[in-house]
Amino acid sequence: MKCTVISDGRGKIIAIGPAPGLVEPSDGAGPALWHELQPLEGQTSQILDVPDELLSDPEQLAKLHQTHRLSGGSVEAIAD
Repeated sequence: MKCTVISDGRGKIIAIGPAPGLVEPSDGAGPALWHELQPLEGQTSQILDVPDELLSDPEQLAKLHQTHRLSGGSVEAIAD
């Protein structure tokens, strides 16, 4: 799934969220709003394919910053 991944200069994952786009209001009333995660100074933002198995497991997703890094434009597991 395409996600926005925010990382520091060493590739440490700081945040992950949906790719930029329109979001319809949950109650169906009003216009769709644009959402986009923005990096802070010294951080980078990339739109990447993140494996579904990482996103579907809440425990694994919560530890993503400890178990994975950005490398070569993809999310890769950290070697033990």
